[in-house]
Amino acid sequence: MKKLAFTMLELVFVIVVIGIISAMVIPRMDRDSIFEAANQVVKHIKYTQHLAMTEDVYDADTPNWWRRRWEIQLYRCGGYAIHSDADLNNSPTAAQNEAAFDPESKNKRIFVTGTCVSNFVGTVLSPGGDYDRANLAAEYDISPATGGGLAFAGCGAGLSAQISFDNLGRPYSSNGINALLQTPCNIVLTDGSANTVTVQIQPETGYACILNAGGNCI
Repeated sequence: MKKLAFTMLELVFVIVVIGIISAMVIPRMDRDSIFEAANQVVKHIKYTQHLAMTEDVYDADTPNWWRRRWEIQLYRCGGYAIHSDADLNNSPTAAQNEAAFDPESKNKRIFVTGTCVSNFVGTVLSPGGDYDRANLAAEYDISPATGGGLAFAGCGAGLSAQISFDNLGRPYSSNGINALLQTPCNIVLTDGSANTVTVQIQPETGYACILNAGGNCI
């Protein structure tokens, strides 16, 4: 009986240890969608900067050459695109054939189409280039139709924000030659439950990060 009692005790101890280890290593199944969305936006801001730094578009013989700089265009209604105005047509919205390819899939363009209505209600975005995750509204509930969306401070107004980079990695608040970002650009993501996360782009360096409650990068 005594031996059996020790055996049972050892078994219980092993089960407890396995339970603790499992709790530590098994990934959480619930999603923190708004932080997933914010992390993705930060990753793609950095990717846009990388593209700009590896492709110097300066051409003294081409008027408005700076419009060929790579930029990320974020829409208030919950989506974004990474593109370069390669044909210099000065279109206010990204074109699918000028959008950047996703570096992971290689064959999907980071691009979303859609029109934000004036009151931001009932907007439906249709992803182009089959990169669905660029549609934050559909993938992460970052949608004005559910009370959320994107808002901009220091880098955009109204329905969209355009952040471009030069070959030194410096950020511009629009695709213009004299539009260097002077103050931090804050991109505020809000989901349908009114949760918010702020992504910040620093002037001069173009460094992008998520801000914590104290306003510091995490």
